[in-house]
Amino acid sequence: MRRSGKLSVSRVAVARLTPDTVDAMWRLYDDHYDHVHRATFERDLAEKQWVFLGRDRGSREVVGFSTALFYRQRYEGRSVGIYFSGDTIIHPRYWGQRALHNAVFSGLLGWKLRHPRTPLYWYLICSGYRTYLTLVRNFPNHWPHHARPTPTWEAGLIDAVGCGRYGEAWKADRGVVAFPGPQPVVRQVTAPFTAEVLALPEVQFFLRANPGHLEGDELAMLARLDLDTVAAVVRRALRHGRERRPARAPVPHPSALLRQP
Repeated sequence: MRRSGKLSVSRVAVARLTPDTVDAMWRLYDDHYDHVHRATFERDLAEKQWVFLGRDRGSREVVGFSTALFYRQRYEGRSVGIYFSGDTIIHPRYWGQRALHNAVFSGLLGWKLRHPRTPLYWYLICSGYRTYLTLVRNFPNHWPHHARPTPTWEAGLIDAVGCGRYGEAWKADRGVVAFPGPQPVVRQVTAPFTAEVLALPEVQFFLRANPGHLEGDELAMLARLDLDTVAAVVRRALRHGRERRPARAPVPHPSALLRQP
């Protein structure tokens, strides 16, 4: 089939990925990142529960993915939900399309609807500005924030998750994860820092907060995903999709997400 140029994203359990799909994911990742290794990629993938898998609607070739893990963290006597997103890449040909964002946000809403009393946080580490902007542009309650300090409780949670996941690689004084040796980084030809990008105050903050991003240092980010915020993001996505579809095309209701695992 011919490539359509349209991105379609589904959520697939890691355990159900076929070897051919994993191969395609690896080739895509290797094409757009420097300093990556197949063994490390597969080890990180095995730790995750889900993959938001992007395919071209026409050819069905793998053109993007984001790995994901939901788990609970005890912090200061409370149990909080953590959504941890791992390796992520979308082929530049599909940039600007919201299918991946919509699939991730729908997954977050589904989790929150099933666990309404449990606080949910998105924990993200990023060495690339595009991943960083995805979080800060969609969730106003995120830290570190370019315009206001991180509250004590959220700073402590970032530290607790960082220590638990990364041990000595977590550099609490800098707020980054820094492993020794060359680390995966997005190739500059893939996501260059143009003058327009550098003019953004959020990107200026990202560069100050993570000066070692070109060496693979990853800034630890946290966003609070309360039900109203996540639902608002999904409603915007559905409204955007409805405006782009024929008038008779059905729009799924968020309550359907309760049936997702």
